[in-house]
Amino acid sequence: MSDDSTTGEPPVFGDESVGVYETVFREMADAVFLIDVERTKHDYEFIFRRNNASHRQRTGLSEDELRGQTPRELLGDEQGATVAANYRRCAEQRETIEYEERLDLPGGTSYWQTKLSPIVEDGRVSQIVGVARDITAQKEQERELKRVNRRFETVLETMSAAVFLKDTDGTYLLMNQACRELFGVGDEDITGLTDDDLFPPATAQEARANDRQVAENGEILEIEETVPTATGSTVRLTRKSPVYDDDGDIVAVCGVSTDITEQKERERELQRLKERFELAVEGANLGVWDWDMTTDEVEFNEQWARMLGHSPDEIEPHLEAWEQRVHPDDLDQVEAALEDHLAGETDRYDTEHRMRTADGEWKWIRDIGEVSERDENGDPVRAVGIHLDINERKEYERTIEQQRDNLEVLNQIVRHDVRNALQLVLAYGDMLEDTVGEDGEAGLRQLLEAGEEAVDITRTAGEVTEVLLHSEDDRTPVNVRSVLTEQVDDVRASHERATVSVEGRIPNVTVLADEMLESVFRNLLNNAVAHNDEELPEITVSVTDDDGTVRVRIADNGPGIPDDQKEQIFEEGEKGFDSNGTGLGLYLVRTLVDRYGGDVWVEDNEPEGSVFVVTLRSRE
Repeated sequence: MSDDSTTGEPPVFGDESVGVYETVFREMADAVFLIDVERTKHDYEFIFRRNNASHRQRTGLSEDELRGQTPRELLGDEQGATVAANYRRCAEQRETIEYEERLDLPGGTSYWQTKLSPIVEDGRVSQIVGVARDITAQKEQERELKRVNRRFETVLETMSAAVFLKDTDGTYLLMNQACRELFGVGDEDITGLTDDDLFPPATAQEARANDRQVAENGEILEIEETVPTATGSTVRLTRKSPVYDDDGDIVAVCGVSTDITEQKERERELQRLKERFELAVEGANLGVWDWDMTTDEVEFNEQWARMLGHSPDEIEPHLEAWEQRVHPDDLDQVEAALEDHLAGETDRYDTEHRMRTADGEWKWIRDIGEVSERDENGDPVRAVGIHLDINERKEYERTIEQQRDNLEVLNQIVRHDVRNALQLVLAYGDMLEDTVGEDGEAGLRQLLEAGEEAVDITRTAGEVTEVLLHSEDDRTPVNVRSVLTEQVDDVRASHERATVSVEGRIPNVTVLADEMLESVFRNLLNNAVAHNDEELPEITVSVTDDDGTVRVRIADNGPGIPDDQKEQIFEEGEKGFDSNGTGLGLYLVRTLVDRYGGDVWVEDNEPEGSVFVVTLRSRE
């Protein structure tokens, strides 16, 4: 084939040339095929004549299958028409043309870069030589590269981090959406953009210096910087990396910038909290421990060591440093409490135990801790806690307990001796009253009444002592009918001139009280008689149980109590408007009723007198 093939002049072949071209045709690595071209009245007809070995191998078409076939016959109507159109273009232009095409052949679908050259004889195109190069692999690589690029662009545009690319002169080549939004620029505004257009001079100068360091030294820089933006300054962590070309030269700088404003604020807040915690720990003298349960290493703070009289460097950072200092008598219950918590049976580990100090003494410690971390199997791997110095509290508790024991013994002695003395006084008083009689000397009777008052004062004082020795924890179920009936009988026996009656039947109810409940009823009954100026005092007792509330009413026919004194009479030391007593009786009543969770007050009786009302909660 000579240059004349593209000028309309027929090529000239000698015998030697024909042999050469035939050899080239057969041995070429590219797929070569020959097409006869015949001109019809209105169109061209293209008929395949032959193909070389490479074409046969790559297409799966033998020479016999190819020879004599038109494009439509060989490739089908649609694909044949497309191929024939390229052949027609080559014949009409009478010059070499190149194009890419996709063909479905017996050997499979493949992509080709095809070159068609016309052979002109007698002024017309008689044949077309086609040379095709299989570019299927290249096309697949291009498609894969496009897929990767699309994925990369999608990732790039959806990243929350700002990503940018600059050339080595500092001009922006690319910004993702997050970066464009950060600086308030549009995609079309990036061309020619530099840091001088975005930042104040000092910031732009620092950015250029960082870029030069990356471009000149090939370093990867990670910079924490405050970046002014359209919406305000943000703290960002920016990573700048060099970009290389195929020759290994640095041609650009790639940056990835992440907003860490909230993170830095959290770090600052965490630091503030840490400082406050350390101040609180130091101010409260709290010993802090942090136990790695996988290694039994324990970190103790300075207060933990000094609480036991040690310096921090004297305490080994190990669990044994704690175990060796716990009092042997306390160790079992401490370990039991710890095991219960580690097993999840308690919310936290909380014990009080003794620990040996540096001078060999024992100090009481409250030890509180909690598992703070577990592994994927739920096993504890870390626990933290505190030590509180409760030695002074324990000393105080021991002192109080000893005083309570002493008071209890004293109370028993006083109750025994005073009650015995009271019984003797009362017995002698009865004998003296029988001896003196109604017409005895006035002075002797006055002495007798004074003795009776002394007995009453002594009894009340003893009851107040008992109240002081009891607490709410001492309450037990008490039957109201039993206690009240006994006190009514005692008042009837000791006050013959008074009439004490009970309305209806006292309900058989139980309240949560103690043995001092008898003092409540005794003081109210005796008060109703003692402060009654009638010749024949009349006392009426009634009890109701309504929806869990027990109401005891003790009414008298005395002079009554003025409204301005109805609350005052229950105060400590208040003797009432016409009383010569201790002022402790009604104070004792209110104190006990409050302790039982009830209430007490006084009302007017009809037509005259007072009614003391006590309410208590029944115990179901």
